[in-house]
Amino acid sequence: MDRLTRVQPINHLIKMQVVMLVVIVLITLWWRGNSAAIACFYGGSIAIANTLLQRWHLISSAKQAKSNAGMNLRKAYRCVAERWILTIVMFAVGFAVLNLSPLPLMTGFIMTQFALLFGIKNRA
Repeated sequence: MDRLTRVQPINHLIKMQVVMLVVIVLITLWWRGNSAAIACFYGGSIAIANTLLQRWHLISSAKQAKSNAGMNLRKAYRCVAERWILTIVMFAVGFAVLNLSPLPLMTGFIMTQFALLFGIKNRA
């Protein structure tokens, strides 16, 4: 299955995001305390949830669409739409429902997203 979908790069990205999240949460815990660390963890979890959703769509597309370009494109657009919706909903829950501090939440999200800069390596 891994050979078919080539999920190794996205698996590597998830590992990098988790490592970055742990580091930034520990720094935030030391610097700002428990509530900021929880908000930071939640923000980083948004980025990781996005990557996990993208991985799920990648595997699903490889199983269902195979080499059908039209179906792959539809699945790609659906993946993008679902990731945007997931991000907006999770931010809304974090800010409005959980009443988390905005700066640590955004810091966790942004720092975990930084893994995209050096998380995916071209392994083709």
